[in-house]
Amino acid sequence: MKQDDFTHQGFAAPRHPAWLARLPRFLAAGGMATLLHWGLMALLVACSVQAWCATALGMAVGATANYFLQRRYVFSPARGFSLGVYLLSVGMAWSVNLVAFQLLHGGGMGIAAAQFLSSAGVALLNFLFLQKFACRAPAWIRVSSRESHDE
Repeated sequence: MKQDDFTHQGFAAPRHPAWLARLPRFLAAGGMATLLHWGLMALLVACSVQAWCATALGMAVGATANYFLQRRYVFSPARGFSLGVYLLSVGMAWSVNLVAFQLLHGGGMGIAAAQFLSSAGVALLNFLFLQKFACRAPAWIRVSSRESHDE
């Protein structure tokens, strides 16, 4: 049952924006994926991989984990969470992350600080993008799902 449809003894339940309910789950899922990204990045940097390459690879692994977490816990597949839209958001996030990281790190900022600021900007962009488009993707970009559970 959706909160918007709930009434009790003639009184409507208070309406909270859907994004407000999703935000803590988005931050938790994204936080786990970000830790995976940063952990792999740190391991690769420690193995003498260039920082920009380490962040690109770390983000690819984190984004893969993030898709499954976001799909399952944040944007329910029953509402049509779109793989196509998610992949667009990953492409955007990967590009923004690389450019922001390179600008910050190339400008003299340390690796950890540059990645932290890049990740914060990417998280905000991802939430806004996915909130707007992932649950309302046009039919031509949706990936069907057999799962029908709802949160």
